Amino acid sequence: MRKGIVKLMTNICMLLGIMCLLYFIMYAIFVDLTNVFTYFWLIVGLLFVLVKPFVWYMAERQIVIPTGIKWTGTILISIMLLVFVLTECVIIGYGSREPRPNADYVLVLGAQVKGTRLTYALQKRLDVAYQYAVDNPESVVIVSGGKGSGENVTEAYAMAEYLKAKGLDENRLIMEDQSTSTHENIEYSKQFIDNMNASIVLVTNDFHVYRGVGVAKKQGLTNVEGLGAPVKWYTIPNQYVREAFAVVKYKLCGQI
Repeated sequence: MRKGIVKLMTNICMLLGIMCLLYFIMYAIFVDLTNVFTYFWLIVGLLFVLVKPFVWYMAERQIVIPTGIKWTGTILISIMLLVFVLTECVIIGYGSREPRPNADYVLVLGAQVKGTRLTYALQKRLDVAYQYAVDNPESVVIVSGGKGSGENVTEAYAMAEYLKAKGLDENRLIMEDQSTSTHENIEYSKQFIDNMNASIVLVTNDFHVYRGVGVAKKQGLTNVEGLGAPVKWYTIPNQYVREAFAVVKYKLCGQI
């Protein structure tokens, strides 16, 4: 019975490892490897694949792992899995919420611009922000993002031009074009917000809503809600797993 369970578990690990490795290859081909976290799938995939030969090696040499180490490992892994699952539930929950209407401000967080071209993720943020602005004509739209590597214009400029091309009145637009991170997006945008209790809808991609809203509240904006935009389906595993690690880090560092 025990050998059967071990065989089943090692086969599951092998399958998971192959899936992770295939996902890494797919991501490298269809997206890129500029984000270091993408190598997570390569490392985890190799570790899973190596479980089966490791178990065979231990069995052939009749090496027995002490019971205390087994239980400690099991408890630690169980805690990590529980934290991961709970964190993902929170991330998904926040990303799917609809904000209240008639916010004073719509704050759109920047994302990478390739030259002058919007990336898919940023375009989707702007599309949902535009729709909210159309439905709520009194809301002022703040686009936030400076100029980074590989960008010919500031993210805020590219965002504003896109929204104006869609028909948004430029008198409703404010550009914050100095920030280079989520923290700075919010910190530098606060200068355009008349009071810290103003109602704000923070627009970002759905996986990033919880952390973005948390950062805004940590900086004293008390009346903030999130509005999530979709991402390409094949990037979902990478985005959500990476975000879970980021949320835990931000929590431990007191940033949200």
